[in-house]
Amino acid sequence: MSIEITPALSRPGALEIVNNNVALAMGAGLIPLPVVDFAAITAVQIKMGKELAEHYGVDYKEEQIKGIVIALLAAYTSTSSASVVAASAARAVPGLGSVFSVITLPVIAGGLTFAVGKVFVQHLESNRSFLTFDLSAVQAGFVREVEKGKSAAAAQAKSFGAKMVAASDRLETRFDAAIDSLLKR
Repeated sequence: MSIEITPALSRPGALEIVNNNVALAMGAGLIPLPVVDFAAITAVQIKMGKELAEHYGVDYKEEQIKGIVIALLAAYTSTSSASVVAASAARAVPGLGSVFSVITLPVIAGGLTFAVGKVFVQHLESNRSFLTFDLSAVQAGFVREVEKGKSAAAAQAKSFGAKMVAASDRLETRFDAAIDSLLKR
């Protein structure tokens, strides 16, 4: 998945760190346990913060990054809590709920991780540390970036789904040919 952050604002390698963690978060969104999925997504975002801090040569404490990630997620969920809670809780509905959550939660996880990564990259690009992070300055922009990230994650998920359907069709064709071959013997 390729997330766009203004190239002029990112040091080479930062985008790769964000993109890799967006993919990991989308995978974590597939965990079938409502509380565990959220914890895994948050852990990916904290890991991304540490990787970006190391990439930019910025001193950090894990508690700082964890606090920022949790505050950003709280800022988003306070405005959009229904979608996050619904996507995670939908797993409780037999059959349909798990299909719904497999589609929506990875997209939400990707969007949130994209926005966290973008905020971190922009902050670190301005030669600031996590000690000087001003949550109130980024909250409104963060919510907009989540929506952009969800759109990009949804497109990636759709592309991946199309590839899986095509692979399944090819496998089914081969399987049918093998069965026909065995029956003709």
